[in-house]
Amino acid sequence: MQLYLVDGARLRELRERAGLSQEELSEIVGYSRTWVAELERQSRTYVLEILVQKLVAALGVGISDLSAYPEPPAPPAEPEDLVVSPGSLRALRERAGLSQEELERRAGLAPGSVARAEGAGEGDEIRASVETLWRLARALETSPTHLVARGRSPL
Repeated sequence: MQLYLVDGARLRELRERAGLSQEELSEIVGYSRTWVAELERQSRTYVLEILVQKLVAALGVGISDLSAYPEPPAPPAEPEDLVVSPGSLRALRERAGLSQEELERRAGLAPGSVARAEGAGEGDEIRASVETLWRLARALETSPTHLVARGRSPL
C-alpha cells in the first residue's frame, strides 16, 4: 500500500481548472464531499495510491501534478549535467516499490532510460540534467542529492 503526499491547494486548483465542484469530484472518486474539502484544506497530507489514481483520472492530470514536493528550480542558463549513481537510483526505485517503467512514467522520462542508467556499472558516468534529477527525485519522493554519485557536487 503506497502513500502519496498531496498538495491540497494544488488539488483545489486542478479541480477548479477541470470545472468540477467538490461534490462532483467526490462522486467520481467515490468518497464524500467532506473528504475532498478536507484534502483541499490541508497544505500536505498523505493519501492512498488507489485514491490518488482516482483523483488524477478524474482531473486528467499525472500523479506528480498533485505532489506536495516543490517544483524543480529553473535550469541555469548553461545547464550543467550531473553524474547519477546507478546503484542509488536502483535502490531508491526498489524501496519505492516501482518498476523501471513506472518510474519513467511518473518522472516523464523516455522508455528504457531508467533501465539503461541502472544497467551501467558504478564506474560508468551516467549524466543527467538538473531538471531530470528533480523529476526523478519527485517521482521517488526523495531529495535529488540522493541520486548524485558520491564525490560529485550536489544540487
